Amino acid sequence: MYSLRKLLLSHRKTIILGTTTSTAIICLVSTQDSDESLRYHRESARGILDSIPCACDGGSSAKIPLRPVGSASDLSQIAANPPSLWNRALVSIGLSSPPLPRRLTPKDPAFQIPRKFLRKRQQDEEKMRKLVIEDAPKLRGDPNLEEKMASLRQEVFELAYGKGVTAQMREDFLIRYGCTGFSDEILSRLIELCGTRGIVEVGAGHGQWQKALTDAHSRESARKSAENQPESTGSGGSSDFCVAYDNNSNLPLNTHIYNQYTQPHHDHFGTVQKVESTMHLEKVLRSWACRGRALLMVYPPPGSMAIDALKTYTGASSDNDTLIYVGEGRGGANGDDAFFDFLENEEWILVDVLEVTRPPGDKGCEKLYILNKIRERFEE
Repeated sequence: MYSLRKLLLSHRKTIILGTTTSTAIICLVSTQDSDESLRYHRESARGILDSIPCACDGGSSAKIPLRPVGSASDLSQIAANPPSLWNRALVSIGLSSPPLPRRLTPKDPAFQIPRKFLRKRQQDEEKMRKLVIEDAPKLRGDPNLEEKMASLRQEVFELAYGKGVTAQMREDFLIRYGCTGFSDEILSRLIELCGTRGIVEVGAGHGQWQKALTDAHSRESARKSAENQPESTGSGGSSDFCVAYDNNSNLPLNTHIYNQYTQPHHDHFGTVQKVESTMHLEKVLRSWACRGRALLMVYPPPGSMAIDALKTYTGASSDNDTLIYVGEGRGGANGDDAFFDFLENEEWILVDVLEVTRPPGDKGCEKLYILNKIRERFEE
């Protein structure tokens, strides 16, 4: 396989390779890294040492075309026909992309984070800790303390969020989007996907995604009404198209500053219902109000929250079969190994992958994943 890759990368022409089961058209891909870097951040109420910075090693910025969620028969066929050995071999050497939609398999490339990415993250984290734990205390008693501390803070901030990024730039992004940004393409796709069933969002933060989705659904309903088209009825009215919940334990912005009487709150924050405990959240996800909705989780915290919510959701009803996950892959800033094990081993189909809107600094590798759980009747 190595010699095949070397051959393909050494000739500037298109090569067509075929087997008895498939044909692959492989084009020369530049070995130079893309100019696009990816953003990473981790929010925490405990302080800057909880931010573990990183920088991706780049990737394609090409948009992925929208794909409709398949019917039961389509999903059955996908489940019964995983990617061929030939396709997996080309993917493993970087000469092809896995097909979509497809059945997820253990160590699926969709959730793999490049080792270079993880090494860069660890290096930046070590630099940050050295600055804060070792260098900052040395400045005590320095006649230029204020100036040097300001410089040190900016250095730490740039390690966390990207060179040239200021605190105001970062805060402006958090106000508008939250931890990860949506786009018009994402909103349209989710309205298309969930227009007749609705969405339940867990870990919604200040509700920016909830507000954007609700507003987009209202506009689509108004358009259909003006054109005398039948409106979606499965999720009730537009006001409850996306219902959102959070325990408010790890909000990225200070709610005393950005309270309900401020303009940012009015313009960008949505309606988020507070859950008091894990048991309360489980009760919500098992309720009739959430049955049949798609589950949305945007940048869930590291740890068991994501897997606990997903298992509760899927266990409540066979109609609860769609996950919209926005975050990094295995070993990244979101969820834990149990979460990705569940997706890769519990019969899920990866329907689509979309790029998210990235903030100044662009230091992360999160994407939006649309996944459907294979129901038992599909395999009959």
